[in-house]
Amino acid sequence: MALISCRLKLERAHCVRRTFAEQIPALTRRHARRTNALTAQLTDVALFLGGRPGARLFQRMAIGTCKDTLLRLIRTLPLPSSGPVPHLGVDEFAVRRGRTYATILIDMATHRPVDVLADRAAATFASWLRDHPEVRIICRDRAGSYRDGAQAGAPQARQVADAWYLLNNLAQAVERVIGRHRADLRQPLTSHDDQAEDVPPHGGPGRGELDIHGRPRPLAARTRERHQQIHERIARGDSLRAIARELQLSRGTVNRFARAAEVDELLIAAIHRPTLIDDYRLYLHHRWMEGCTNASALTREIQRLGYRGDVNTVRRHLKPYRNGIIPATAPSPHLTVRRVTDWIMRRPEHLTDVERKSLDELCERNPALAMTVEYARRLALMVRDRRGEHLALDVWIADVHLDGQRELRTLANGMRRDRAAVQAALTTAYTSGAVEGNVTRIKLLKRQMYGRANFDLLRRRILLSP
Repeated sequence: MALISCRLKLERAHCVRRTFAEQIPALTRRHARRTNALTAQLTDVALFLGGRPGARLFQRMAIGTCKDTLLRLIRTLPLPSSGPVPHLGVDEFAVRRGRTYATILIDMATHRPVDVLADRAAATFASWLRDHPEVRIICRDRAGSYRDGAQAGAPQARQVADAWYLLNNLAQAVERVIGRHRADLRQPLTSHDDQAEDVPPHGGPGRGELDIHGRPRPLAARTRERHQQIHERIARGDSLRAIARELQLSRGTVNRFARAAEVDELLIAAIHRPTLIDDYRLYLHHRWMEGCTNASALTREIQRLGYRGDVNTVRRHLKPYRNGIIPATAPSPHLTVRRVTDWIMRRPEHLTDVERKSLDELCERNPALAMTVEYARRLALMVRDRRGEHLALDVWIADVHLDGQRELRTLANGMRRDRAAVQAALTTAYTSGAVEGNVTRIKLLKRQMYGRANFDLLRRRILLSP
């Protein structure tokens, strides 16, 4: 069906405007240079792609426009009205990573963003909550600013910490505990004297601290010297800030050396670092004993098993074999901090027999690791199965303070300060998954805008993008 528009001409001589065009509803509007359909198409593409990518797409479609026109269309759109938000999700995202952060607020019923705040300060979040007294549930991570903002702006709301963040915080604490006991991971899982790693006895240098000529490695010597300097200044009463300023080191470096009672804790981490070939040492040993000594052929074989390194790494590993230094028995599986952490954080029934046996042997060797495994699995069971019975969390916190490692005690202190939100995470089904999904979408929008846009444009694209 064709649409007919009339053009009217006025015959009166004293009128300035002589011709008039009839408007067609839903197709044209006054003073417009485009039809409504074309404007809607331009706006949709601008929201999906942004300015420059959208302009390039329209150039391929033979539609004349520019990036500034597309950005103006976004800025002229009215922002959606969120309405009442009884169930709110909140999280931060980086506008400029490491420097500037903003806050995304999500309606957990619709999984749509309701607002974007220009920072992550507690006062800003509290001010927004005061304007929305209907909020009853706040899903968040364990950041202190959102906790304080929720308490100040919405004391009537129930705060719920996300279960994933609880497990993530627990895994980080467990990883730090295992890192301090890294020396036990370097020992073979079965006792063979000829395979024992050289852990420096009585503070003396081990073979790992010496180069091929028997001289101390620079890294090991510098680590011992710094450890001695820092602990001497701590003993005479200097503050960590003063030590960092005097030795021209960062505060983080000084803290790390100060926490290490013995220098061996630092040397094990600095010298015995995991390599790409660690998981294939046993395979290479068996293949060498079978008579395959070609490094290129062995590299191709382990690459089919998942090895991502090159042939030169394999050649360096096989060099002692070529020089006649061949272990009498096969090397034990290489244990890393991440691997043992994964064993502890997984459900026990999901471990293989070899993994379970290796973890049990580590626990028998080190009582601190055994206690860490017990506490980690107790908390992980409460989080995964929502077994936050009355006082169960308080009992766990008290037990950790009694005989847990310091990393777990630090985690327990944070959970005690945020007890109500943690208890809600253990007893309710609320999560922050929808919030994390929107943060991932924001990362896509940021990359489309190449970091050149102002915050107001980013906020509009977050709120208006479908």
